Amino acid sequence: MHPKFLLISSPDKPLKGRFYYGMVDLHKDLFESYVHIFGYGKTHGGGWYRKDDNAKTITLYGNSGDYGAPRLEFLNLIPEELRDYKFFWSPGWNLPGNELPLDDVEWV
Repeated sequence: MHPKFLLISSPDKPLKGRFYYGMVDLHKDLFESYVHIFGYGKTHGGGWYRKDDNAKTITLYGNSGDYGAPRLEFLNLIPEELRDYKFFWSPGWNLPGNELPLDDVEWV
């Protein structure tokens, strides 16, 4: 099991991507979980994440072998439990990341 994420939109909000994450073997498994809970979804890529609960940060990096690189403009809907976290994008594991602006994010 590995920490992976996808950005997924639904028909009622096609221009807004939900940050959907979890511990899975394949990104495909994560997508199937999303569809089981929310119904249809369209992916806008994904990758891996590193969550640091002490520092309240989440670093996104890499890309999904199943769905490609994340299109970060679809990072619009983030689970409420992550409201206090800062999000970063890094080109790779343990490389410095850039903080992502979350001004227009909806907390769901």
